[in-house]
Amino acid sequence: MDPVQTAIAELQVELQRQRDEITFLRSIISSRTATKPKPSLPDPEKFTGQAFKFDTWLPSIRAKLRVDGEAIGDAIAQFYYVYLNLDSQVQAMVLPQLSQVDETSYDYHTILDQLIRVYDNPNKVQEAEDKLYALKQGTDSLHVYTAKFERVLYEARGQDWPDVNKISTFRNGLNSTLRNRLAQQLNLPSKYSDFVRIVQQLAGRSSSSLPPPTSHNNNHHHQQGDPMELNHIATTSTPQRKQVVRKRVPANIPALQAYPYEGEEDDDWPEEVRDGPDLARMLGYTD
Repeated sequence: MDPVQTAIAELQVELQRQRDEITFLRSIISSRTATKPKPSLPDPEKFTGQAFKFDTWLPSIRAKLRVDGEAIGDAIAQFYYVYLNLDSQVQAMVLPQLSQVDETSYDYHTILDQLIRVYDNPNKVQEAEDKLYALKQGTDSLHVYTAKFERVLYEARGQDWPDVNKISTFRNGLNSTLRNRLAQQLNLPSKYSDFVRIVQQLAGRSSSSLPPPTSHNNNHHHQQGDPMELNHIATTSTPQRKQVVRKRVPANIPALQAYPYEGEEDDDWPEEVRDGPDLARMLGYTD
């Protein structure tokens, strides 16, 4: 073989090897410089050890790890992420487990499983079912009652119940007014969602048919009566003038005898004896 051709072939092989090496190095650099995806969900609130909050915290931390697991990091980062989302007293409880893990056993599920054994209520479904059967509307609005019913229904895992069971439970908790209105309906839907809609319509008609409230001021005004009414005018007439009771003036007082008292005011006396009324009052002959 021609030495020139042999040299060219060797150079081509070397050139291809260098190209492959450059491609490999570029892939390493790009993987190292690639930015982590941004998290989509907010961090859940730290679990403080209160049992009634565990049912809220557990699905929140699971959703965070499922959606933003890549943004959090590898298994080690996810393990410590769960640990750091616990309050200090709860961290102390799982601390022995943390001290025994090694590089190959970082699994956050071990922390969650331990917390479930401690804080989860195994009877919560049965307790929610009992609470659902005992739920009553009372004086609550239909909106409030429906919201409570839906929440407890899911706690009792009754969302998959047959519609006839959900309708019966929902209907038994309604107040007597709505139950009576339902009894007057000829045809009621057999689907739960349609039944709830019918109840909402009946509740709306019931509230719109109530008479408007009568204010206290209107009643008070009605009791007083209209000043222009005849009866009111009759009862508010001008009071009569007080009748003057006169006593007989004795004969030994000629001034008074000459001018008998004709009225209770000074103007009723003659001018020359204008003091006559005062004198008569002083002597007790008039009241």
